[in-house]
Amino acid sequence: MGTAVAEKRARILIVDDDTESVELVWQWLTLQGHDLLLARNGKEALEKIRATPPDLILLDLRLPPPDGFEVARLLKQSPETRTIPVIVMTVRRDVASKVECLRIGVDDFVTKPFHWDELDATLQAALEKRRLYTALEAANQQLLAANDQLLKLSVTDDRTSLYNDRYLRQRLSEEFKRSMRYGTALSLILLDLDHFKKINDRYGHDCGDAVLRQFGEILVDNAREIDIVGRYGGEEFLMVLPNTDGIKAAIVGERVRKATEDHLFRFQDQIIRLTASAGISSVPTNREIREEEEFVRAADEALYRAKEGGRNKVIVDRASMPSKILDGDLSPIFDASYEEEDLPRRSRPPEIRGPKG
Repeated sequence: MGTAVAEKRARILIVDDDTESVELVWQWLTLQGHDLLLARNGKEALEKIRATPPDLILLDLRLPPPDGFEVARLLKQSPETRTIPVIVMTVRRDVASKVECLRIGVDDFVTKPFHWDELDATLQAALEKRRLYTALEAANQQLLAANDQLLKLSVTDDRTSLYNDRYLRQRLSEEFKRSMRYGTALSLILLDLDHFKKINDRYGHDCGDAVLRQFGEILVDNAREIDIVGRYGGEEFLMVLPNTDGIKAAIVGERVRKATEDHLFRFQDQIIRLTASAGISSVPTNREIREEEEFVRAADEALYRAKEGGRNKVIVDRASMPSKILDGDLSPIFDASYEEEDLPRRSRPPEIRGPKG
């Protein structure tokens, strides 16, 4: 007997200003083992529902304003309360009232004076419907969470928690097409950790993975919210910088290079110093670039020159820089900085939200 009562125990709100009806229903439902709440008018009912949503509502239509019709209408219009079963208690037997209630979306009716078996069967059917919906909603939430996790895994590099190569290429393609269509500035920074293979050979791959993660954090710390940062493969990383010309990209690249040079990479009891090299290309300044592959190749060739020139350097593709500064001193560029609104700093790696349209 106790088990049966526990299985159907529910929190039920009775909304009625008829003392005699309330007493009768209250006694009956208490014997069934339910937790009961009471509201004497529509305003009080809405307040209690918002504060502690019940599993089921027994609602009288004749209430001080707002009446039962308006309470039901408000409940069924709200996403937070529309799935709570509403059973109307009424002495009205006219068809018009029932039609209006059905249009509002109430779940069932019981007529005063009550037939207790009918009331019990109606409540149990509504509560079972509520339990099934709640279980379905929980399952849907679990499915959404699982899909979200799968999406994150599909676009995330497992070693650095940055975007992976596949997602980087997709976003680069989107941004490149946008730049070509509207003529907006777009820059690419291809970065490589200098002599990274020696880290794996000397300290092992776990240490190498820790270094990659820490370098990824340096990149994110120097990126804006709109920038796309990810691991391009091995020890290479890519930064896609929308609305950024070659000069500003050079500032970012130099900032990353200096931060890497100054950083103490830590793994267990090891402290490691590393440097990074970077190659930059920019459109539409480089008017020879017409395809994404050419865009990446220009940055890759600039990176190659940086490494051939002794590493720990930032080299900008010549065609991606305004000609008036190519033969000048680049130090003023590197000493410059973005305005605050241009470079809102991140405090953590980017949240993965999936591919953007």
